[in-house]
Amino acid sequence: MILVDTSVLIDSLRNADPKLQQLFITHGAAICGVIRTEILYGARDAAHYGKLVSALASFPQIPIPEDLWDSIGRNLFLLRTNGVTVPYQDVVIATVAIQNDLELWTRDGQYMLIRNVLPGLKLFQEPP
Repeated sequence: MILVDTSVLIDSLRNADPKLQQLFITHGAAICGVIRTEILYGARDAAHYGKLVSALASFPQIPIPEDLWDSIGRNLFLLRTNGVTVPYQDVVIATVAIQNDLELWTRDGQYMLIRNVLPGLKLFQEPP
């Protein structure tokens, strides 16, 4: 199973690329609540919101347990004290991936910065 970041899902939803759909199935793509929220936030109107909810229903959702928030706080602290400033939600997503031993499939470069400080973050290598 892999954790699919918002950047990949947006591309998938915009382009309906069958290659991405197949990779989702092959690798057991999952999301977490933060990713779900970011996708729904981008809805253009009520009808589009409904379509997004339907599309997200096909992905298992990795829970964020209560005790993970201390790890997220620690990771935010480690990143800040190492001079790395990235969006809060990306640190939550990275921490979910690390704690669940999942590769993160992203197209956002800031995760490379996160991995430099949090080497437990495994990034999925998208095939060409």
